[in-house]
Amino acid sequence: MTRKVRPVIGARLSGLVEGVEALGQPAATTLPVQDLQPGTFQPRVHFDQQALQELAHSIREQGVLQPLLVRPLGNGRYEIVAGERRWRAAQMAGLTEVPVLLRELTDAQAQLAAAVENLQREDLNVLEEVRARLQVVAATLGVPPQEAVARLFALDRRPEDDPEAVARLDAVFGALGRETWRSFVKNRAALLNLPQDVQAAVQRGLDYRKALVVGRLSDPEARAELLQLAWNGATVQALRERVAPAQGKAPDPVQTLARRLADRRTLAALDAARRRRVERLLRQIAELLDETET
Repeated sequence: MTRKVRPVIGARLSGLVEGVEALGQPAATTLPVQDLQPGTFQPRVHFDQQALQELAHSIREQGVLQPLLVRPLGNGRYEIVAGERRWRAAQMAGLTEVPVLLRELTDAQAQLAAAVENLQREDLNVLEEVRARLQVVAATLGVPPQEAVARLFALDRRPEDDPEAVARLDAVFGALGRETWRSFVKNRAALLNLPQDVQAAVQRGLDYRKALVVGRLSDPEARAELLQLAWNGATVQALRERVAPAQGKAPDPVQTLARRLADRRTLAALDAARRRRVERLLRQIAELLDETET
């Protein structure tokens, strides 16, 4: 089974960001798999083994349909700019050679090509997508990737300082789709600053909005407790209320309890004994309120 591809992204970025056109070129040759090595600028950090097995099965039947983009390193070695997942699966399938598009690329061009190629995939986790988008931002603004977020914040605060850069960002994020660059820097760009335990949870599928709330806590034990609540179905609002006391804002305990009881997942997560105990306590509260009203 091959991954879904959104080829229009690279085409939309053509003319906006230098170097994107190289992705659309036809394959030129084949190279032995042992002469290739993973790329320096690969935004993907996790390779799902089951998905690799599925891709390897597809490659055994149909071969590698999309060539890898590689650049020469010298001494007969080549760096994979785009296509590391296909390279891994091809080896699992027993292939000794793979089709490649061989290009002389600078570091900046290789970084951009790796980002665009991955953004065309639909199976990136949110952290990998953020890294890829920042690589595109860095290429668009002509700054190192580690300075991209700071530059975005500066342009968001004072767009009048560089209207041409703002226009380029508007056009590039319009081509990428899904969000504006202002929304990106205010929301998802912060994911890369989260503690490692929270980033690991995002890679396992935790909603990034919940992760941003949990990441506000500096205490690892408190984060672990909140992560467990998030996995058990706690809402973003419920997590915010748990974090608020640590930041000096005490929530109304009555409102907090009422909201938790109104959430069906709270009671559904209890075992039978705890649920009976909760129901008994609720009856006692109701009796107390009835006595007060009479």
